Amino acid sequence: MDEDNCADVPDYDMEDDGPQEEVEKRVVRWQVVQHAENPSPRPRHGHRAIAIKDLIIIFGGGNEGMIEELHCFHTQKKQWLAPQVRGEIPSPAAAFGAAALGAKIYTFGGMIEYGKYTNDVYELTTTRWEWRRMNTKTIGNELPPAPRLGHSFVISEKNQKAYVFGGLCNDLNDNRRNLPRYMNDFHVLNLANAPNTVTWEKPETHGTPPKARESHTAVIYENDKVSRMVVYGGMDGVRLGDLWYLDLNTYEWQEIKFDDPRTGIPPVPRSLHSAVLINDKMFVFGGWVPMLHLSNSDSSTQKEWKCTDTLGCWDITQNCWVPLCQYNTEEGSGPRGRSGHCAAVVGNRMYIWSGRDGYRKAWSNQVCCRDLWILETLVPEQPTKIQLSRAGFNQLEVSWPPVMGANGYFLQIGPGDAKDVASPEKRSSPLKQSVQSQKEEEKAKQPPGTTPSLISTQGTTYTAPAASKPTADEGGLPQDLFEDSEKNETTSPKVSGDAGTASEEKKPTISENTSEEAVKKEEEETVAKKKQEEEDENLQWFDIGVIKDSSIVISAYFNDKQQSLDKQLNDLIEHNAFKCVNDPVYTDADKVILVNGQSYRFRVCAINGLGKGPWSEIASFKVNKYHKRVTVNIYNVKLQTCIPGFPSAPSSIRITKSQDGAQLTWEPPANLAFMRVYCGPQAECQVPQANLGTAYVDQTNKPAIIFRIAARNEKGYGPATQVRWLQDQQKMPIPVRNPYPNVAAGGYLYQHAPPPPPKRRFDPH
Repeated sequence: MDEDNCADVPDYDMEDDGPQEEVEKRVVRWQVVQHAENPSPRPRHGHRAIAIKDLIIIFGGGNEGMIEELHCFHTQKKQWLAPQVRGEIPSPAAAFGAAALGAKIYTFGGMIEYGKYTNDVYELTTTRWEWRRMNTKTIGNELPPAPRLGHSFVISEKNQKAYVFGGLCNDLNDNRRNLPRYMNDFHVLNLANAPNTVTWEKPETHGTPPKARESHTAVIYENDKVSRMVVYGGMDGVRLGDLWYLDLNTYEWQEIKFDDPRTGIPPVPRSLHSAVLINDKMFVFGGWVPMLHLSNSDSSTQKEWKCTDTLGCWDITQNCWVPLCQYNTEEGSGPRGRSGHCAAVVGNRMYIWSGRDGYRKAWSNQVCCRDLWILETLVPEQPTKIQLSRAGFNQLEVSWPPVMGANGYFLQIGPGDAKDVASPEKRSSPLKQSVQSQKEEEKAKQPPGTTPSLISTQGTTYTAPAASKPTADEGGLPQDLFEDSEKNETTSPKVSGDAGTASEEKKPTISENTSEEAVKKEEEETVAKKKQEEEDENLQWFDIGVIKDSSIVISAYFNDKQQSLDKQLNDLIEHNAFKCVNDPVYTDADKVILVNGQSYRFRVCAINGLGKGPWSEIASFKVNKYHKRVTVNIYNVKLQTCIPGFPSAPSSIRITKSQDGAQLTWEPPANLAFMRVYCGPQAECQVPQANLGTAYVDQTNKPAIIFRIAARNEKGYGPATQVRWLQDQQKMPIPVRNPYPNVAAGGYLYQHAPPPPPKRRFDPH
C-alpha cells in the first residue's frame, strides 16, 4: 500500500509492550420498531436491503421457497410499502449481491434454485421502479465471474465501480448435483457507462489474498485520501474471524492482525452475519458462530453452531475493535440471535430485518424472524436555526428542517432578544465586529435601487409560505423522494472557458504566506465564538416541550413550578413519550402566556434513543403588538389524473390525427388522484391541453373530467367544490377501461393460470 493511502493506519511501535490505554466505551441502543403502518413482508433469510434516502428497499431471499416481492420501509413515516415494479424482473434469488449507486440498485449472482447459481447483473431504477437485465462484456480474453452465491458485492461512489470477492460456486453446473467450491477471486464491474453496457475486469491484485470463503461481508470506506474495501468473516468449512483491507487504487491486500493489544478484543468468528459502515465505524451483528469456540476446542472439528446476537464495532481509522456498551442489557432489550438477515444504514442508524433463528442448523429448529430493529449509534445532529413561520398578536409559529434519525425535539424559550440580554463584552467581541463589518460590506456592494431582504429577525409582519409537503399517491410513497436523483441521472457538462475561470476565482483560497495578523485574528474569532456559546448557555431558559414534529404554534411556556424537562428526558425517551405546554392537561397555573410586543429567543435540539444532540443556534422573534387581519384569497384548482408513483402502466393507446397535430389517448391506470393545475389569487385559470390529455375520464355516469376548486385565506383552505366537465364522445374518444389492467393482451387471468411450481428449498451454508 502506498504512503498516501496508509496515512490513517497507525504505525504501532512493537517495542512498547505496555497495556492498551483505557478506551471509553461507545454507548449504543437497540430499539424495536413498533406500530409500523401496513403489514410487513413475509419473513425470510438470504435477502438483501439497500437504503436510498429515507427508504429501505428489501427484496429476494427465501423461506421454504424463493420470494420475489419487493418492499420498502419508509423510515420517517414507519410505513411498509409495496411498489409495483416493471421491466425485466429478475428471477427470485437468495444470497446474491446488491448495492446502490445514486438512485439505482445493482444486483449480481445468487442462487435461483438449489444447486443452480447465476452470474446475471440487473439494474433497478428506483425513480421508476423498473428492472432491466444489463448487457455485460469483458476485456480481452477474460471470462466473467462464475455463477455464485454468498459473495460480497459493494459499490464505490467515488470510482463508479462494483467489486466482487469470493463466494461459493457449483463446479458441476448441474442443479441436480452439487460440487461446491469456495472462491477468493476478485472482479471489478465498471458502471461508468451504464445503462448502455457494463464491463467486467479481473485486475491483478498484490500481496497475499484472503482465503477462499463465502457468507462473509464487505464495506467500502472512502475519503479524500483513502478508498478501500474491508472484508470480514465468512466460512470455508469453518467460521472465520479475520479482517482484510483491499486498497482500491493499488489493489493491494493487507491483513489486519489482532495480535497487538491495541487492536482490541475481536468478536467471535462468524458467517451469514451483517456489516454496515456508519461514518468510520463498521458495525457487525449476528450470524452463525461455532458452539465450541469458547471451549478452546480445535476449530477444525466444528460440527455445531448457533445464531448469535452479539455486536462488534471496528474503527477503520484507528484499526481497533471498539468496546460497546449497550444502553439496556436486560433480556429482550435487543434482537434475538439470527443469521441471513439484512441490514441497512439511514443516517447514524442501522436497521436489521428478519433472518432465521436456530439453535442448530436443522430445519426443525429454525424460524424466520419478522421483527425490525434499529441500532442507535450516535445522538442526533444539530438542527439548523429555527425559522419564524407566522407571528400573531399572542402567539408565534416556528419551524425547522427535520433532523434525520430524530425521534422528537426538545424546544426551549427565553424572554428577550439574545443580543439584548448579552453582556457588553459579547456585543463588542471581535467575532461580532467582523460579522457586522461583513454585513456592511455586503450592503455597500448592493446595486442602487435594490432593497434588503424583507424577512426580519423580529418577524413582526412576515408570514412565511407553508413548506410544500410531498404529495403521496395511493401507494403512499412521496413523489419527490427521488427528485434529486432523477435530475442527476444524466451528467451535466462542466463549465469551461471564461465562465469556469470566473467560477474558480470566486472560491475562497488560503494563501500560503498567511500573515501573523490574520492568524491572530482567526484565533481571536475562535475564542470569541466559544465565549459566545458559553454565554448563550448561561441565559435563562424555559421549557416549551418535548415534541414529535418539527413545527409548533407557541402561545405559552412552562413556568418555574414545573419540573425541568431535562430531568424527565430519560423517562420520556424510555417510554417514547412526549410532553408539551400545549397539551390540554396543563392550565394557566402551569404556564406563562406570551406578551404582546415582547421578543423571545428560541433553541431546539433533536433527541433519539441515546438522548439529546447539540442545541441549535439561538433565534429571536417578537410577538406582534398590532395585529391586522389580512384576507388573502388563493384559489387551488386540481384536475383528476394519475400522479406518478407506483401505478400500473397505461394501456389502450390510440392516436388520432387533428388540426393541431396528433392526439393521443390511453387507458389510465387504476391509481388515481388529483393533480394541482393552478394555484393563485385570480378567480380564473386556463388548464393546458397537455394536462387535459393526461386527465382521467370518469365513466360512472356520462364521460366527464373532474375538477376540484378550493379557496384559502390565513385560516387555511375551505371546502372544495367539485365540478364535472362533460366530454363530447365524438370529438374525444373515450377509452374503454380494461377490467383486468394487470393482464397483458392475449394473457390469461389469474384464475386460469396453471398451478404454481413446487417451492424450491433454500439452504445456504
